[in-house]
Amino acid sequence: MNTDEIKTNIKRFFSNKNTVTFLMVIVAIVIVYFAYNYLVNRAVSPVSLPYSETLIKAGTEITNDMVGTVRISGTFVTGSGEGLVQSRGQILQKYVSKGYQIPAHSFFYREALSSEEEAQKTSFEDMPDGYSPFQLEVDFHSTYGCSIMPGNYIDLYFSAQDDDRKVIFDIFIKSIQVLEVVDKDGYDVFTHTDDDDEPEPKYMRFAVPTEYMELLNKALLITSYNIEIIPVPRNAGYSENPGNTEIVNEAIENFILSQTVYFDN
Repeated sequence: MNTDEIKTNIKRFFSNKNTVTFLMVIVAIVIVYFAYNYLVNRAVSPVSLPYSETLIKAGTEITNDMVGTVRISGTFVTGSGEGLVQSRGQILQKYVSKGYQIPAHSFFYREALSSEEEAQKTSFEDMPDGYSPFQLEVDFHSTYGCSIMPGNYIDLYFSAQDDDRKVIFDIFIKSIQVLEVVDKDGYDVFTHTDDDDEPEPKYMRFAVPTEYMELLNKALLITSYNIEIIPVPRNAGYSENPGNTEIVNEAIENFILSQTVYFDN
């Protein structure tokens, strides 16, 4: 058989539709086989993942001594999504994001890591013009068992009692958004708790119109009455559809102002 006959036979072979279909099926099977084997080997082969050696609180820079490495099945990595950080180099010199903590022996996720600038950002940096911060002293009881959380909209009630035991108690300001609930050291109680400690709220922080901040602080400075500013939570719908922050009881406002001394400029 000469060369021309060989070429002719090859052309006939590949011009046959059944032959082409058969070859395509074979190629597809080979591709699937190797792809499957690649994925299986990747899943079952152990990979190294960084993990936290200790509890790392929000705003903390992650240093080398805080990070360990463990080898685990690749199946875990595949099932944990794209958020899992697999490289030690992507963790070191990063900071734990505000609102997060990384428990001891936990893996690292991208959403919990940020730059120093973002991590150190305070709750009041994005405060609107005309607003000022107000910090109310609270405890476990007044936060309803630490159930008032950042982002909730609540009402502030006013309570006062004079020496004759006459009492004032009513809603004062409605629809105030909680920015933070922190402990005595200023740490967010929802992200800065040790494994064996219960959260101990000490302060609740808000951003309110400046005139409201002044009024609330004046109220707390009045010594002739036993005065309390009491946070009162509302239902989920109240926070999902918040109204304007506003004084709803002018009588209480006038009472506070009546106890205030003014000086001429």
